[in-house]
Amino acid sequence: MSPQPAALRQASPTELGVGARFSVHPMTDDFVSVILGALDDADPGGLTVQTDDVTTWVAGDDREVVAYVVEVLRLAARRTPTGHVVGSVLLSRGCPGSVTCDIGTDVSLPPAATFDLPAAGVPVGAHWALYPLGGDEHLAAIETAIDRIADFDVEVGREHFVTRLDGDLAAVLGAVATVWATLGERVQHVTTHLTVSIGSPSRRVVGTE
Repeated sequence: MSPQPAALRQASPTELGVGARFSVHPMTDDFVSVILGALDDADPGGLTVQTDDVTTWVAGDDREVVAYVVEVLRLAARRTPTGHVVGSVLLSRGCPGSVTCDIGTDVSLPPAATFDLPAAGVPVGAHWALYPLGGDEHLAAIETAIDRIADFDVEVGREHFVTRLDGDLAAVLGAVATVWATLGERVQHVTTHLTVSIGSPSRRVVGTE
């Protein structure tokens, strides 16, 4: 009788390199206290958080990562006198970069988490892009993701190079994270990027055709 193959175990967030890099840009002269105050007030729980002069890196459980980013942006908007804040958010899992994660041959990709985050009470507009970095069906995967995100409580629009999303801050990030994590069930390395605008004074499109 042939030996049975060893059962695969689910990869941990550390093995997958699950995390985010984000930056916060408050539209106020007192931006330093807004940024540092929001980072100080947000509870990181068991996450690893490091801030340098460019971005903040946060790593750990994917749902906790997204919830933390939502909270920092919410607190920054509350602290900003103008109410106008821009956030840049990159989510990644499966990180063959300059600091690599350790994905062994005895692990399987875990099922997607549920990102049912409580409403932040902060309406946002966002430009979103998704990057499945592996496999031959990446364009089909992106189109499927765009179609699926319409099932969430967000408004979806097509723009040049990005998909436009409007809704509550937590709903927008939760929808994006769900699509990102679901694709990560079958593609080892997936990243997604959002530029989030809160309280912008220029909701109309400015420019030339």
